[in-house]
Amino acid sequence: MVTVSSESPKAPSLFPLIPSGDSSETADIAIGCLAKNFLPDSIAFSWDNPQNQSISNQNYMKFPSVLLSGMYTATSQAKVSRTTWNQMKPFYCKATHPQGNKIVPVVQKVPVVLTDPTMLIRAPIFKAFSSAYLNSTVTCEVSDVCPGNVAIRWLKEQREITTGITTSKPIPNGRGGYTIWSKLVVTKEDWVSEKKFTCEAKAIDLSETFDLTSFCKTTPPSCLDVTVETIPPAFADMFLTSSANLTCKISNIPLEADYSKLNVTWTRASDQKQLHTVMTNFLRQSDELSYVNAVATVCATEWKEDETFTCKVTFEGVLVNPIEKTLEKDSVGEPKAPSVYVLPPSSEELNLREKVTLTCLIKNFNPGNFFVQWLQNDQPVSESVYFTSKAILESKIQSKEYFAYSMLNVNEQEWSAGDSFTCVVGHEALPYNLTQKTVNKNTDLHMLSKGYVDGIVDSEDEEEFQNLSSILSTFIILFLVSLFYSATVTVIKVK
Repeated sequence: MVTVSSESPKAPSLFPLIPSGDSSETADIAIGCLAKNFLPDSIAFSWDNPQNQSISNQNYMKFPSVLLSGMYTATSQAKVSRTTWNQMKPFYCKATHPQGNKIVPVVQKVPVVLTDPTMLIRAPIFKAFSSAYLNSTVTCEVSDVCPGNVAIRWLKEQREITTGITTSKPIPNGRGGYTIWSKLVVTKEDWVSEKKFTCEAKAIDLSETFDLTSFCKTTPPSCLDVTVETIPPAFADMFLTSSANLTCKISNIPLEADYSKLNVTWTRASDQKQLHTVMTNFLRQSDELSYVNAVATVCATEWKEDETFTCKVTFEGVLVNPIEKTLEKDSVGEPKAPSVYVLPPSSEELNLREKVTLTCLIKNFNPGNFFVQWLQNDQPVSESVYFTSKAILESKIQSKEYFAYSMLNVNEQEWSAGDSFTCVVGHEALPYNLTQKTVNKNTDLHMLSKGYVDGIVDSEDEEEFQNLSSILSTFIILFLVSLFYSATVTVIKVK
């Protein structure tokens, strides 16, 4: 019988046919593929194994084509190794047709294992309450459920809520189950006042009760993206001014916050006296956030006497509760002056005739607060051309001594011309809190290797001790000049 169709010739669409429920123990298993919507009825099938080798035609067959709605459909079945099939390896069904050839992999699907349903609550942060209505949304997401048997309801202080709720339809999650989410509009007033909300999915016996503090169990401001940190005074400032600047930094402040509601105070623990506090203007941190520093100044001796200071931050409309952070000098045992070594550039760098690096190594000191200033021919060098590391413990095992390093980059021509470079180190355990070591191209490397550059000033060496006074005076003048030219003007307000 000849069948005539008015449809245009078309290549087949090819689909895998995967067996299900076959728990027999035979050596082979039957798999197949389906070719649909092709014309004319001229199609041939072949099969390849996972190594792309042809399977014998004795192990596969083609069933007769069927005409449906003017197009043909045909199937092919192949017998393959059950062991290989269970290893999730693909077999390939190939269809050859005048309008185009097709190939489709046929591979066992990974069994879907349904897990127990779960519930996840997503809470807003403060900056989400930026609309004209001062509200935001809480999301309750229930996963790995069957569709049709889950209804979500909301409660506030154990009373059901019926308005301000949006709930999704079941969404396939790709694991054989479904996910449903529900969003509840909450007001800023309810959220900040720590009203308790509950999301319930009764059919699967899941519920979660929460409030603002549920998301801030250790550090309450974290859920509002606001952080407070205290920053100890820099030793360089204490050396030059005999005073210590205590800094309280408030970060991640939303731009829409009312800055006039921010209040920061510093208090001395010994007598609970509030200190005069100066607050900088608000500085942009990102497109949506800003930060501010609140600084109190005390005598350097107060800082060194292990006094404790407390910064207290209140911010109505941003922080639910005040935040307090303490600051005191680290207690790290007996002070120890550093040894200082200045290392000249390597021969490899000099041969390149470009930039060369001088290294100042500061070792065996305690505590870890110090500063470094480089001089070139007794003139201060800009901080932009050298890098100084933070203090690092010499050993991770019961170590109370630190080391640090500073690297200065200079032109090779300046070094070769005989310029002198000096590493000035400040530390509280040094006589006059200061020492320095100088190197140039004529420095005797043999003397360097014998420890000539040891930066500890020996009190028995009268000549070097006398020279230290001159060094100190020179450095203070030069360092102050350097600070003067690099200072920036900051608009401040006095608290």
